[in-house]
Amino acid sequence: MRQQISRETFEYLRGYGGKRTYSGIDLDRVKFVSCVLGQDDDPEFGFVVRDVTAKRCRTNACTVHGVRFEDVTVDGLACDHLSLGGCLFKHVTLKGKIGPILTTPVNTLSEETTAAMNAAMVAYYQDVDWALDISEAEFSDAGFSMVPGELVRRDPETQFLLRREVVVPAMDSLPRVVRIEASRFEDTPFDSIVAVAPRRSKHFERYLAEFQQAREAGLVE
Repeated sequence: MRQQISRETFEYLRGYGGKRTYSGIDLDRVKFVSCVLGQDDDPEFGFVVRDVTAKRCRTNACTVHGVRFEDVTVDGLACDHLSLGGCLFKHVTLKGKIGPILTTPVNTLSEETTAAMNAAMVAYYQDVDWALDISEAEFSDAGFSMVPGELVRRDPETQFLLRREVVVPAMDSLPRVVRIEASRFEDTPFDSIVAVAPRRSKHFERYLAEFQQAREAGLVE
């Protein structure tokens, strides 16, 4: 039986470490404050969130790291700045109005564990047909450098595919915003990423123009 949670607030929840699975949950207008979710020492990514929907939810000062998200749909998310560190995605859809969200590199206490988790991330995506669908999302700010760009379903008008082999050699000639996005290849193990001109940003028009300039030059797709 699915668990339905509506209009509740969770503060200071700690679900960190070990192998565990949260699944079969529908969240509606739920708020999370200063909550922690994930793990930082398991290259098998045994911390899983699967078969979950979240509608019009909110996060404030939450930490997420090392989580494997599968079959998840988020429809509207208000957040201060949500960082998803070292996370994996399979059939995850973000749509509606989404606050600042960023995928960031693995961060562990051991270089050996970090290397193992990075290798596991690359291996995981070998068997994934698509990772993220952001084509119907309206972001205020977003970055998805820790997801293979070719596995991201996107809106080609505002969401752009960057390839390492194309943009890195041309770094000095890229428009400023595109150059910043291209610099993320220094930290990601993937050879393609998706960069977003966020529709809800006050800088949207300038960002879009710079990406379009790069596209016309054949530097982004």
